[in-house]
Amino acid sequence: MGKRYKKNEKKPINKKKRVLIVATVVIIIIGLVVGVPYYMLNSQLSKIHKTKLPTNIGIDNNSYLEKNKELQDNYINILLIGVDARDPDVSSRSDSMMIATIDKKHDKIKLSSLMRDMIVDTTGHGPMEGLNQDRLNHTYAYGGAALTLKTINENFKMNIKDYVEVDFFGLEKIIDQVGGVEINVTSEEVPYLNGYISEVAKIEKVTPTLVKKPGLQLLNGKQAVGYARIRYVGRSDFQRTERQRTVLTKVFEKISNMNLLQLNNAIGEMMPNVTTSMDRSEIISLSKDVLLKKINKVDQLRIPIDGHNSTIYVRDTYFLGWDKKENLEALHKFIYEEDYNEDSIK
Repeated sequence: MGKRYKKNEKKPINKKKRVLIVATVVIIIIGLVVGVPYYMLNSQLSKIHKTKLPTNIGIDNNSYLEKNKELQDNYINILLIGVDARDPDVSSRSDSMMIATIDKKHDKIKLSSLMRDMIVDTTGHGPMEGLNQDRLNHTYAYGGAALTLKTINENFKMNIKDYVEVDFFGLEKIIDQVGGVEINVTSEEVPYLNGYISEVAKIEKVTPTLVKKPGLQLLNGKQAVGYARIRYVGRSDFQRTERQRTVLTKVFEKISNMNLLQLNNAIGEMMPNVTTSMDRSEIISLSKDVLLKKINKVDQLRIPIDGHNSTIYVRDTYFLGWDKKENLEALHKFIYEEDYNEDSIK
């Protein structure tokens, strides 16, 4: 486990790697939208690592009643987890968690980011031992994807049945596969960006290619991932999520212009780094729905929302506080739109 930092203690910049949002999973979805044929997809899916979830994953018993069937068919929620597992000397944590919603009613893909430092109801460990609270991203270290999924279902009143997990490798490879992405890097961001590049290059035992100046420029995979990890410039982790969305948008633009062979190769590079609880048949069925309805619009949300979060300390340990009612309402309205039912968050 990593060190907990007290109220007046400053974190070192390169203490451990931070995780980018699970962009590779989103790229898979976008890839399906732009037309990967069934036989290509079926072949590439054989490279995915399949796991099985326990019976109790925190879903409310009322979520899948017959009266809710149409609602559940129209809005498919999947948990996306980003894990940095390249350094064997550092325990993995799910520093990136998103709820991906396939909205078949409104023909959209919706991405709801859950910030990693949020305090949630769960079994406490370390400084939180004996309490029923801890940081959201710590759940992965203590119980893997299953505990993270269960915690999110219970704290956010969700009905998520499956997850998809990826690591750094897939994203770096896909960015390099599309020829890099153009990013406008500020002078304040350059030293932090280069620090992350050097850190990863040292782990991988390769020579780092540093960013030499600020401005609009083409970043390779390692550089783009480093850019998206920056959280010490601007609004800390809040602005980090904005950088992540910027990288995603640029990748989407490149992906949409790839031909089938390029797209198939890109997805093939990514699949060995993907772990999921979904069966291959489930993925293909969902992919068909996306293709047939030509779903290609992506909406995004971050939880906690602005104005309803705060900095709190429990036993001198920092957490991101959040107003439960307002944030749950924002999340459920974003996902279900006019089908939102306020009883679902009580």
